[in-house]
Amino acid sequence: MCDEAKIKRFCMHALRHTYATHAIESGVMPKVLQKLLGHASIKTTMDRYVHVTDDSLSNAIKQFEQNTSLAS
Repeated sequence: MCDEAKIKRFCMHALRHTYATHAIESGVMPKVLQKLLGHASIKTTMDRYVHVTDDSLSNAIKQFEQNTSLAS
């Protein structure tokens, strides 16, 4: 399929991980994502499929800084 589309080969299963991570970053509720991925356990969804990205870490730090500067 990748050869026909002239794109670099990749593991199709990796798309589930990418989707899960982007969905959470976009605000999809974890239980909704669990249902969409068909997992029996939220632990599987959150611990195995959702990954912390550099962008999400940076955004969390910025959010913390904004919240603490407002409190001062």
